[in-house]
Amino acid sequence: MELETGEDGAGRAPLSAELAYAAADPFAVTMTFYCDGDEVTRWRLDRQQLAEGCRYPVGEGDVRIAPAPGAARGTRVRVELLGTPGPAGRDRAVLYAATADVTAFLATAHAVVPPGEERVCLDDLVSRLVREASPASPEATPTFPVEDHLPR
Repeated sequence: MELETGEDGAGRAPLSAELAYAAADPFAVTMTFYCDGDEVTRWRLDRQQLAEGCRYPVGEGDVRIAPAPGAARGTRVRVELLGTPGPAGRDRAVLYAATADVTAFLATAHAVVPPGEERVCLDDLVSRLVREASPASPEATPTFPVEDHLPR
């Protein structure tokens, strides 16, 4: 991949990135970025949005994907990632990848779980959300008398 550098977008620097897909998370693609061999950051992208973004502009929120302007038609895909707003403003990264590489990756992901056949086990999802929301220690769990909250 390449990372857009500078305000005018004219410069680009190589960036090491890896795309991953797992059937356990069938709607997402994980994009991991590396610098000097160390993981710098990881983004989860919508698999369908990534596929559509190779053909036409998609996305209105933190992730926007489109065929790269000015490139030979269909050869590059542009991925814009917007970070969390902070005191210094909102971080933004614009990346470019070869469309052929992205579509080859997506073909492999689609062979694992074809589009439209994605399934999520709600029991597993709820269990994971409860684990993630649980406090670190039982002492931190707020308690209240049940009878105070029953209708009279």
